[in-house]
Amino acid sequence: MLAAMTVLSLLVLMISTVMNSASLTMASTNKHLNADDQARMVFDRMQMDLTRMLRRSDVYFQFTKLNGNDQCTFYSETPGYFPTSTSTPLESNVSLISYQFNPAYPYQLERLSQGCQWTEIAFTPSTSGTFSTTNPTHVLSNAVFRMELAFLEKVSDTSFQITTTAPTPGSQAFQSCYGIMVAIAVLDPTSQKMMTAGNYTTLIAALPDYIGTQTISLSTTSSPTAATIDPIVSSWQTALNASTFAQTAGVSAAAARQVRIYQRIIYLQ
Repeated sequence: MLAAMTVLSLLVLMISTVMNSASLTMASTNKHLNADDQARMVFDRMQMDLTRMLRRSDVYFQFTKLNGNDQCTFYSETPGYFPTSTSTPLESNVSLISYQFNPAYPYQLERLSQGCQWTEIAFTPSTSGTFSTTNPTHVLSNAVFRMELAFLEKVSDTSFQITTTAPTPGSQAFQSCYGIMVAIAVLDPTSQKMMTAGNYTTLIAALPDYIGTQTISLSTTSSPTAATIDPIVSSWQTALNASTFAQTAGVSAAAARQVRIYQRIIYLQ
C-alpha cells in the first residue's frame, strides 16, 4: 500500500511538472505571437502609407531623427479623416500622415491620418514648411515602444548606402532613395504589466540610435556582415544579448527577455 501511494505521488508530481512546463511554454509562445502580430500590422500600415507618399520636389515632408524614437510626417494618397465641417468638393484624395510617440505614453506608437483639402497641402520650393493639423492622432500599436529610421540610397549601379541622412524637401532626393529601413522594438501587453512609465525612458535608451553610414557593395565577392546590411537590428541584438541588458535598461529580467525586434525595408522604387 505504501509503495502504491509513493508511485502515485511521483506520477502526480511528474504530471504536474509537465503541465506547468507546457503552460509556461504556451504563455511564452502567445507573447511572441502577439508581438509578431503587432509588428506585422505596423509594417503593413507604414508600407501602404509610404509607398503612396507624394514624393514630388514641391511637396513638403519631414523625417526627423531624434535621440531615441524617430518620427515622420508626409502626404500620402491614402484615406484620412475629414472634419465634419469640410465641404465635400474641397476634399482631396491626399491625407497628412504622421508616425510618432506621445511623450506621455512612450510605450505606444501613434498615427495621424488627416484628410486634406486641396488648399491645405503644403507646397514648398525650399526646406521650410508647415503642417496644419486639426485631427488628433490615434494609437496604432500599444506594444511598439521603439522606432528607428534609416534610408537606403543608391550610390552607383553596384553600391548602396544605409544612411541616417533623410531626403530634403525641395530637392530630387527621392530619385536616389530606394527605400526606407524601419526597425521597431515590441513588448507585448502582458509583459508591459511588469513596467512603469518611467522604465521606458531607460529601455528606449538601451537600444542605441543608428549613427553613421554603411556602404553595401554588390561587386565584392565577400559576404557582407550583419552589421553592414542590418546595422540597426545588429546593434539592438547585441544590446539585447548582453548579460547586463536588464540592468542597463532598468527593467526586470523577465520583461527584458520578452523584448522583440523587427525590421522591414519599405522600397519606394
